[in-house]
Amino acid sequence: MIQTRQTRQTRQNEQGNVLFLILIAVALFAALSYAVTQSTRSGGGSAEKETAILNSASMTQYPTSIRTSLVRMILAGTGVDNLAFNPPSNFVGGNANLVFHPDGGGAVFQSAATDLMASGNQGTWTFNANFNVPEIGISTAGAGNDVIAFLRGVTTSVCTRANTELGVTTTNCALNAGVPTLLAASTAAEIDILMDNLYDFDAQTTDAEVIQGNDSVGTCRAFTGQPSGCFYDGTDNVFYSVLLER
Repeated sequence: MIQTRQTRQTRQNEQGNVLFLILIAVALFAALSYAVTQSTRSGGGSAEKETAILNSASMTQYPTSIRTSLVRMILAGTGVDNLAFNPPSNFVGGNANLVFHPDGGGAVFQSAATDLMASGNQGTWTFNANFNVPEIGISTAGAGNDVIAFLRGVTTSVCTRANTELGVTTTNCALNAGVPTLLAASTAAEIDILMDNLYDFDAQTTDAEVIQGNDSVGTCRAFTGQPSGCFYDGTDNVFYSVLLER
């Protein structure tokens, strides 16, 4: 009888120990779940920041590959004024002058990734010589505008991150969520021109075609000496990158 009571007491003690261990396990699991949740929440900003960095990096790298092709073409004897940025669907004229033709620059013509674009659709790169960037090349009348790649419609987060990585300051500039505003006339029409065989290089003559940023008194110089940057043109965020300095 005594042995039976001892056995029961032992079993009760074991059950109590098991229950205590279960309670500890539940508490540890709850603590772990809370820690994971907090980590996920706190890491969300970092993940978003990392995504913006990666996207802005892919955006800035594409013009670099185009620039390499242009240098190769010029060294081979193609005149700057003869460079043609016709897309593959519109290859006309001498192939040696076509930046995206295998017999010309051999550059890859591609659309911008959807992650870069505010619309969620692929973006279209355009190339023209409508603008001059102060202190990039020769900024005097008749010297010729810089040849620039433009990507219109990028997200504000990518635009702002690109400026941060490129060292573009926005102090005293009119801003669109941190993005400098372009000072130029008819910017939308001029930016969207694709420089092809029928396009004539402009010569920089007025401040109306200067990429320099803007504020209420016109003193912002956010892009002075900046070969790349991102601005707001009144409608969209636009990334630019100088391909050839003139």
